[in-house]
Amino acid sequence: MRTPRKRLGAVALAATLALTAAGCGQKAGVEQMYPAGVAVAPDGTVVGGVDAQGNPIGAGAAAGGGAGAGGAAGGASAGGGTGGVAGSGGDASVPTEGAPAGGGDTTGITADTIRIGVHAPVTGAAAIPQQSFQRAVGVYFDMVNRNGGFHGRKVQVVFEDDQFRPDVARAKCKEMAEQQKVFMLIGGAGSDQIDACARYAASVGVPYVSAGVHETRPGQAALGSLPTYFAVSLTYEQQVPLLARLYAKQFRGQPVAVLTADNDSLNGYHAAAVGAVRKAAGGSFEYEERVPKNTQGEAVSIGTRICNSGAKAVVWNASPSTLLNVVKAMPCTTTFVGPGLTNGLNVVAEVGCPNIDGAMFYSTFPGMDVMRQNATFVRAYQQKNGGAQPDDIGAAIYAIESAVGSILQAAGKNLSREGFMSTIGQKKSFQPGVLPPMNFTSRLGGTAMHLLQADCGRRQYVTVRQNERP
Repeated sequence: MRTPRKRLGAVALAATLALTAAGCGQKAGVEQMYPAGVAVAPDGTVVGGVDAQGNPIGAGAAAGGGAGAGGAAGGASAGGGTGGVAGSGGDASVPTEGAPAGGGDTTGITADTIRIGVHAPVTGAAAIPQQSFQRAVGVYFDMVNRNGGFHGRKVQVVFEDDQFRPDVARAKCKEMAEQQKVFMLIGGAGSDQIDACARYAASVGVPYVSAGVHETRPGQAALGSLPTYFAVSLTYEQQVPLLARLYAKQFRGQPVAVLTADNDSLNGYHAAAVGAVRKAAGGSFEYEERVPKNTQGEAVSIGTRICNSGAKAVVWNASPSTLLNVVKAMPCTTTFVGPGLTNGLNVVAEVGCPNIDGAMFYSTFPGMDVMRQNATFVRAYQQKNGGAQPDDIGAAIYAIESAVGSILQAAGKNLSREGFMSTIGQKKSFQPGVLPPMNFTSRLGGTAMHLLQADCGRRQYVTVRQNERP
């Protein structure tokens, strides 16, 4: 029997209805943000660029849509390979040749500095406290700077608020690349914002690094085929085997449903998740559904369908605000599980408990029960922020900055954009510390995830397993 539950308080829910999510629905401006653009080598040859649809073009772009070296580094072969684990294909080979004669593109680099641009949602549709991102950005780099920097160069971080809008994100990335002359760009959160900036960065030869998000979008080149894009953690598609295995271990034989946001970038993930979970569940697979991005008017009907199906587990990939709307409307209990990472943030547990007790979501970083024991992280966060206690946004940004740092350190003193990217292709394997190990057999370098579970007794997510591989 499914037992009725108390509903979330309206005031508490309202505080988190617009929470930022890497898997959120399509935002304003998505359709108008990928203009044509190319990178031009010193001899005038067009290389490594993308067209108006985000498709790689120019010399070196082989059949299959993937330019290899990116930027002005010249072309390389395309391939159907994936990152550290299997993905949906369409990934370009990672460049393995160093900078061309003359030193390569050293935009953003001086004898003693490296300028890096970071974008993340501080305002707009993000209910995460604004201080969280502002405090988080640069914690790792600030620590490295205090210890002499990378091969004598200290990092200058240029941070822009993308307002959780893809059109704004692209404009901010363009400003950082063309006006503030950053060496590279880092995407902090939001799959549509990451998609927008990654495509822009590829069009002008700027290295771009983010956590893994979706792999494909209809009518656009796969993110993994963009010549300057690198994902440092598993994509949604790559997390599907983890989700199927989690169901088999925790809920075998119990009714299960798969619900995914209806934005088109999640089409590939949804098809893969339905197929894998259906295979694991057999006759216990109840139904699959695409969830609209605005659920305030439909939360009751979505929740009612879940309860009427008898599903004891729901594989969920939609925004935290949508999740909270739905669980608020449900007259029954079920366990939500899904890919990382924003449904596993503590602000979701703080607002969603007791309704989401036991929910399990994968994450690029361990929960704060583990991260608070990481003395290096805690000390670095407090030194940058006047003794303030770290939160999990701080942990998330520290994790991706440390991943970039491991590549910068390996790239050596003679740094260039081409050299940075070729270092990834040559070394391939990196051990960033907080993030699971990275293995760049292609541009999707994730290998594993951490599993978190909502503990409503503590009103936070706690770490269940670390470095779990598909």
